[in-house]
Amino acid sequence: MPWKRAAIIVLAIATASCSKKAEEAPVVEAEWPKHGLTEAQANEVLAQVGDRTITVGELADRLASQSPYLRARFESPQRRKELLDNLVRFELLVYEAKRRGYGDRPEIIRARRNAMIQQLVKKEVDEPLEALVITDEEVQEVYDANPLEFDRPGQVRASDIFIGHRARANKLLARAKKADLAGFRKLAREESEDEKTKVNGGDLPFFEATGEGEPTAAIRTAAFSLDKVGAVYPELIEEGNGFHIIMLTGKRAALKRTYEQAKRAIRHKLTRERKDAAMEALTERLRKEVEVEIDYDVLKSIEVDMPEFPQGH
Repeated sequence: MPWKRAAIIVLAIATASCSKKAEEAPVVEAEWPKHGLTEAQANEVLAQVGDRTITVGELADRLASQSPYLRARFESPQRRKELLDNLVRFELLVYEAKRRGYGDRPEIIRARRNAMIQQLVKKEVDEPLEALVITDEEVQEVYDANPLEFDRPGQVRASDIFIGHRARANKLLARAKKADLAGFRKLAREESEDEKTKVNGGDLPFFEATGEGEPTAAIRTAAFSLDKVGAVYPELIEEGNGFHIIMLTGKRAALKRTYEQAKRAIRHKLTRERKDAAMEALTERLRKEVEVEIDYDVLKSIEVDMPEFPQGH
């Protein structure tokens, strides 16, 4: 095994790292030498695992991708041997996974496709957007247009126990009134008939006094009527086909943001909007380049069995 080559790799990478800092302007290097290696040196074989070849150049690439601190750890022959052994172990596992047909499994194919998409989005969307600077003037303009948009209304968090039968719900309400937060969540996990929330102790993440979707208006009103965290709404809340028992588990005061407090959120908003627009433009361009046929009539005819959750959620 050409371990002298590996020593050259480490030295060349370290030298390149230091010299780069000293240069005032970047220098475009030829493809070879790379990492201090000629093309012939980079192609020398370090290991063969089945039909997979690990070369000196690949080891150099792995070392170059590490931080200077981690690269320094591989200056000793023993550390370089450990790195190569790890690469061999990785390839052995890949070989066996392929042999067993894992590469053809739907979840593996999806993961591979997702990885390809991430690379495409990084190249076509993320990298071009990095060159576009969001100016202070743009941020100020967004804030001045609607400063109230960046205020946050008061929010509360609650835990919910759902019971379908009134008599049983009344008994649990009496127990819930005596419970602390941990006890209430334990009751929810053990007694609630709402499979959607019981696994999380009936947790309803922070919500505002008004809004669409979950939780319902009656539950919002009940939770906001409670003043103290740990308090239980004194009555059952009847919703559709059952009854809800609500405990207040958290409160957030309303927040009025100044420009200084809001500008970071505005930059995130503008960045997100630019990325959404770039993604839409990329998709539209691809639709023109790739033949796409969609049959929405078939979609309408599909019936999918979905789990039933209690009404009111």
